[in-house]
Amino acid sequence: MSFYWLAEPFLYTCLAVLFGFLIMPRIHPVIQTSTRMINWALLGIVICAFVPVLRIIVFFANDTNWFIIFRSVMFSFAEGKAYVWTLIFCILLLMMIRINNTNKNRHLYTAALVLTAIGLIATLSWSSHSSSYFGMQGFWNHLIHLLSVTVWSGILIVTSRMMPNHEKHWRSFLSWYHPFAAAIMVVILMSGLMLNVKTDPDYINSWVTSYGQALLMKHLLMIPLLIMAFFNGFIMKKRLGQEQFNPQRWLMLEGILVLLIYTVTGFLNQQPAPHELNPETMKLSASGLYTFWNQGNPITYPVHWNIDAIAILMYLLAAVSILAMYVILKKNKNTYAALVCGVLFCLVSFAGLIHAIA
Repeated sequence: MSFYWLAEPFLYTCLAVLFGFLIMPRIHPVIQTSTRMINWALLGIVICAFVPVLRIIVFFANDTNWFIIFRSVMFSFAEGKAYVWTLIFCILLLMMIRINNTNKNRHLYTAALVLTAIGLIATLSWSSHSSSYFGMQGFWNHLIHLLSVTVWSGILIVTSRMMPNHEKHWRSFLSWYHPFAAAIMVVILMSGLMLNVKTDPDYINSWVTSYGQALLMKHLLMIPLLIMAFFNGFIMKKRLGQEQFNPQRWLMLEGILVLLIYTVTGFLNQQPAPHELNPETMKLSASGLYTFWNQGNPITYPVHWNIDAIAILMYLLAAVSILAMYVILKKNKNTYAALVCGVLFCLVSFAGLIHAIA
């Protein structure tokens, strides 16, 4: 099994950290710009973004010498060209951070930083699945989705770690963050839905494949994330000032769920998208997990639902898990126990759904 996909979660995390530190200190000066963290994030982007290019180089390496393959991939393949631009934008950002212009041209400097960072997102969207298959429409859809996720999660991650635990700072932050998060979540869900319709039009039948299973897990993880976002959006304000309440821990829990989604997305993006499923391709593209679960039974198209006692038991356990997460959060108990319940809900729901079609 290829493990190149492991670079993608780190790439998304580095992008989030970069955007978080570019945005938050300019809105809340109490959060100081960490040049060191930005430098590490840029280095992580440079390394992780190169991994898909390296995968192509290694694939062709036996045909001729490495230098010729390297040059061909870098300047002939879309992935290579996109990486060259990624490197250019990272260098530009590094130089601009070093300048750190805080004089009268501050607004122009900030605008240049933002545009350069968006350019970096654009280069990554250029070499995406959706851009490769659906041209400019896929490119813009992926750009909007990735940019929205990166900005939202970057603010979330940086604030959860860097915002001082003082009530006035958190009230100031929450006053604008919650409307912003609600609006950007709508954009994320809409753009994500459009991407899914394009790349995986046969959603339920695709659960037989690795791509479909990863997409299913990603969608399941969104459920505890949205529950957590609801509590952070409507309940946190009421609990600010309570002696035992720590808002950083609540945001951190949401950030951990985001990182889990990044991990699943990284695996998802390295799987072939099932654009045209039929009985033959279903057999050829069935994942090892589905084959193991199926136990040698014929793979049918479309899949047949078989909700037996085991599936019902799994659905009940999933319902109990997500309800337990809600109760734990409502009573302000151990947030990590809530995280465990949320993850358990995803795993059991996933197992129940795959069992029902196997």
